Amino acid sequence: MKIRHTIVFILFISVNVFAQPILEEKLNKQYKERPTERELLLEKVFIEASKEKMLGNFEDAIYLFKEVLGKDKKNDVAYFELAKLYSLTKNEDKALRAIKDALDLNKDNLWYNLFYADLLVQQNNYQSASGVYEKLIKVYPDNEDLYFEQAYLLTKADKADQAISVYDLLESRSGINPDISKQKYDLYMRMGKEGKAEDVLRQLVASYSYDVNYHLILADHHERMGNKDKAAKVYKEILKIDPEQPNATLALAEMYEDKGDTANYLKSMQGVFSNPDVNIDLKIQEIVPYIKLVSETQDEAVKKEAIRLTEILTATHPGEAKAFSVHGDMLNYCNKPKQALTQYKQAVELESNAFVVWEQIFFINSALYQPKELERNTEAAMDFFPNQPSVYFFNGLAKGQLKKHKEAIETLNEAMLMVGKNTQLKEQILIQLGVNYHGQNKHTKSDESFEQALALNENSPLALNNYGYYLTLRGEQLKRAEEMVEKATKLSPNDPSIQDTYGWILYKKKKYSDAKKWIQKALNGGGENNPNVLEHYGDVLFKLNETEAAVKYWQMAQQKGSTSEMLDKKITDRKLYE
Repeated sequence: MKIRHTIVFILFISVNVFAQPILEEKLNKQYKERPTERELLLEKVFIEASKEKMLGNFEDAIYLFKEVLGKDKKNDVAYFELAKLYSLTKNEDKALRAIKDALDLNKDNLWYNLFYADLLVQQNNYQSASGVYEKLIKVYPDNEDLYFEQAYLLTKADKADQAISVYDLLESRSGINPDISKQKYDLYMRMGKEGKAEDVLRQLVASYSYDVNYHLILADHHERMGNKDKAAKVYKEILKIDPEQPNATLALAEMYEDKGDTANYLKSMQGVFSNPDVNIDLKIQEIVPYIKLVSETQDEAVKKEAIRLTEILTATHPGEAKAFSVHGDMLNYCNKPKQALTQYKQAVELESNAFVVWEQIFFINSALYQPKELERNTEAAMDFFPNQPSVYFFNGLAKGQLKKHKEAIETLNEAMLMVGKNTQLKEQILIQLGVNYHGQNKHTKSDESFEQALALNENSPLALNNYGYYLTLRGEQLKRAEEMVEKATKLSPNDPSIQDTYGWILYKKKKYSDAKKWIQKALNGGGENNPNVLEHYGDVLFKLNETEAAVKYWQMAQQKGSTSEMLDKKITDRKLYE
């Protein structure tokens, strides 16, 4: 038993002997990893400095970071913080010294170098700043942003060739990149190396062959260089990829236009106009210049294609009032007023406050001698435009043509109250007042209205015409009446109402053959819709012993809504009553 205890004791002693060095090593390691009081103090000062910086107390922060450096000359972080603080307080020289000290201690630190480069840029020292990025690229070759920044700085330093070399280096690592290509293209163009610039775009197109955007850039380059044929070739390649590509379509269309092939130009635009994704305003901007052109050209193919385009516009944008308005304008200028009227009506149904479209409706109603429609349309428009004098003017015009002279005068007087300084409209209102006073047999007031209109404009064809006409009907001042109408024909030789009046004066003078010629001019110039002109022509024909033809024109006048008191009797009795 004694021996046994001895063995156990020896084993216990042995274990403790061998464990002692391990324990000491562990304790020593823990002790060494604990910060010293000096280190704790520095950490506390650093934290306090950072706090003051965050609070905006820059001078206090600078003082504290200096205190850190006073105790630890190799604290690169403190130098970096000082550099930032000096920069914030506009002390650039001290900022540069501080960041250089940080870099002396930690030369490859990304953030220190970036800040150093920023300070150099602030001093417009782009060359040196680019050198910082060159060094960083060697340390961080996979950071693409560094390449872009270095190339940018070299560009700022007027070192375009070197900038391109940097882009080439990046391209060799990452492949053709649109951002890189754009920068290289711009640099080559700035250097006047258009061929090199084109090569860059061609490489880009080859790398992204199915992206039409890069093809468009190449085509635009050719156009800028004046190479229309090259540009056209690229546009055609684009349309193989995307047959409805609007930019390429427009560009090719404009090339037709440059060659003076207007019909094919308009035809080539159909794809663009039928594409609902293309902005309607862009389409309208493209077609509007041709609205006036169609009124001047004799080329029916051009008119056909122009009308077709605006028709497509309405089909593609059925909810847009301006589409129908433009289609109406095109038809109107192509001398298709009835078709235009349909489009204008659709436009105001979609957008009731489109006043210019309402005015077009009024003009066409008036030109086609549609007094009932004109009265109805102007009364509808009054709800939307209660203060527009022209609406009241046209309403008065319609009522006058319908022999509602009293109502016409009331409406025209309302228009007169609103007309303001619009002398042209005032002149027209006075003329219609003259017409309607004549309809009431108030000849003195009628003459006064015409005299006032002529006082505003002594060369008013309409005032001269109507005044002369009524004087002729009354058999008063016949010489002056004839002079006024002759003057009106010279001022407005193609006005059918004036031609009819002059023919009627000749009729009154029993010059029937001459009267027939002038009233025939009126019919050919648009008077075929005016029942008064038709009836006058029938009267002249009767005087020339063309009874069958006379009755035919009287009947046409009746169909056009004539309110002439004797017209029915003329037709029934096949005889002229005056």
